[in-house]
Amino acid sequence: MKNTGIAIVSLVGGMIIGSALTMLFTPQSGADLRKQIKDLIGDEVDKVREKVDDVRGKVEEARCKCDEK
Repeated sequence: MKNTGIAIVSLVGGMIIGSALTMLFTPQSGADLRKQIKDLIGDEVDKVREKVDDVRGKVEEARCKCDEK
């Protein structure tokens, strides 16, 4: 389970870095580029938070089922 978490975090981090690099090499103004990077990172952080909340809920659910037994 620990290796799976590391793999997921690495994948998400690689996607964010790849997206940021792609935006850096496209012809745009600096202000537009900074706004896009900020929005992208904000969106990705929100997605990760949602996933963490989902996992946290599943863990609590499993813990409750174990306590019932």
